[in-house]
Amino acid sequence: MSDLWQATQADPLSGLNLNYVYVALVSLWLYDYILCLPDAVTFLVESRWGLGTFLYLTCSHLPFAFLILNMLDVGILTVVCAESIFILRAYAVWERKRWIAACAVLSTIAYLVPGTVCLHEFNLSVSEPCWIPGVSGYPDTETSIKISVAFGLLIVAELQILLFLLYRTVKSHGGWRIDNRLMLSLLRHNLLYCACGFGFSLSVILTAIFLPFPVEHMLAQCQVVVQSVLVTRMHRGFWTSDRASCGIYTDASFTTWMARIPDIP
Repeated sequence: MSDLWQATQADPLSGLNLNYVYVALVSLWLYDYILCLPDAVTFLVESRWGLGTFLYLTCSHLPFAFLILNMLDVGILTVVCAESIFILRAYAVWERKRWIAACAVLSTIAYLVPGTVCLHEFNLSVSEPCWIPGVSGYPDTETSIKISVAFGLLIVAELQILLFLLYRTVKSHGGWRIDNRLMLSLLRHNLLYCACGFGFSLSVILTAIFLPFPVEHMLAQCQVVVQSVLVTRMHRGFWTSDRASCGIYTDASFTTWMARIPDIP
């Protein structure tokens, strides 16, 4: 066994079978995909196509490839596309200002490059089997730090996107009282997504320190799948909200916003 791993005999979790969790995760994704297929087809046929639509398609289908192939690069690409959807939303709320676009690009590079490097170095260290029956493989301190840095950067990135949107929304409405239902929907989506990402990322960091590698690996897989399901449902729901005749007053219709921001369906 590689010296990057610490083996502990007779660990209480050494006999833990996570195959059931994996099967449940695949079943969850398939169930959600089939259940939402009619809405997804309607969205793709009737919505205006743009960059956001292609990101949506990526988030809709890559998780299945990630679960089947178990490739780190596919998981990273899925998470990046999910985060990019929220970046595009924040960019639209800021009225497509160039300095926001520049800030978004630079921030994405600043978070993505070191995070990807840390995950790839971690992936190289687990290229061989890291657990056998009766022995639990624990990442050593250096490997745990790499995982913590990668998922810590993800937490900071999601928090930055949320703060960008929150600041602009509060400033444009002169306070916390927001009557625009579209803005409220955006804030709810970002808050839920950020909270979910924070919970999963923190769990992965803690399991990398205290629990065997299989538990951490399964949590990371759960994070990719659950966040991709969330973002695709939110994307469709936001598009559908303008089509529903709910009679709620809003100071900017979705059609007007779409005419100005064509890349955000």
